[in-house]
Amino acid sequence: MPSMPHRIDASEFEIERFPKGAIEHCFIRLFALPGWGAVEVPVVVARGRNPGPLLFTVAGIHGNEYEGMEAARHVIAELDPATMRGAFAVVLTANPFAYASRTRETPASVDGLNLARVFPGAPDGAPTHQLAATLLALVERTVGPEDLLLDLHSGTAEVAFATMVGYRSVEGAGRGRPEEAARHMGLPLLWEIPDAPGPLNAETARRSIPTIGAETTGRAGCRMDDVASYRQGLRNLLAWMGICPGWPMPVRDDRKAQTTVDLLAPTTGFLRVETELLAPVAEGERIGVVLDPFGNPLAEVHSPVGGAIWAARETPYVDAGDLIFMIGVA
Repeated sequence: MPSMPHRIDASEFEIERFPKGAIEHCFIRLFALPGWGAVEVPVVVARGRNPGPLLFTVAGIHGNEYEGMEAARHVIAELDPATMRGAFAVVLTANPFAYASRTRETPASVDGLNLARVFPGAPDGAPTHQLAATLLALVERTVGPEDLLLDLHSGTAEVAFATMVGYRSVEGAGRGRPEEAARHMGLPLLWEIPDAPGPLNAETARRSIPTIGAETTGRAGCRMDDVASYRQGLRNLLAWMGICPGWPMPVRDDRKAQTTVDLLAPTTGFLRVETELLAPVAEGERIGVVLDPFGNPLAEVHSPVGGAIWAARETPYVDAGDLIFMIGVA
């Protein structure tokens, strides 16, 4: 049976300190914030009786990305730590500020920043920068070369994402194991994630920490289909890594991984979308138009590449520079 939650400091968090053959619930104290108190994240550690690798999963980098949190809870309930090899650890809500306010970003009353855009953070910076720095330090200290970091995300309230898993397009020790992990997670789309500053999974990949990231529909809800996809994906990884040796081994995805291109709103206005999620698209094809309040066209949106729609804006009003489409390149 799971333990009652207890509290530990981040500096004391080590998988080896948790009992073998047990599931432990705890709150990790990351730092203290005036007016807030201790900034804590809930963590579950399931440690097997036998040695093996660690699957370290982070959910809730954005406060309203609920699917990863819920899928992890389902999988934890299905574990038998007595038969496990290695461990499964989950940070259930990585941004407690955003989770408490039911928002994607840290609320403006704290600092208004997007945690997924500020890694590696700064220990003496704004609260979200401190959060990034302490989370990254925790991952660096915990996840070794034979382990795996899984960063679970969901689409925004405005933009729906297809369900995908990917690895960062960096060379070296940070790529081989993540690519194999992504190919065994079993999600519908296989993604070679373009390098970018700011996300946790980008910073860890650059540090050669084996890392994969996943996206699903989201929309600030908790769709059961998305939860089911992530639940099965977690089970597939735990089987592939040998942590749950009695679970069915997933089939390797041998498809070519696709990279993506983001399309941003060219101007402010009402976006009329002329395509849909997962629809094929040709290079140069018009896929939307931005209108003024009277319906007059302000700017057309054309796909710069051929491929398929992997993310699509579903809230019509846009500001210039907003993400409106993500295209998986054929």
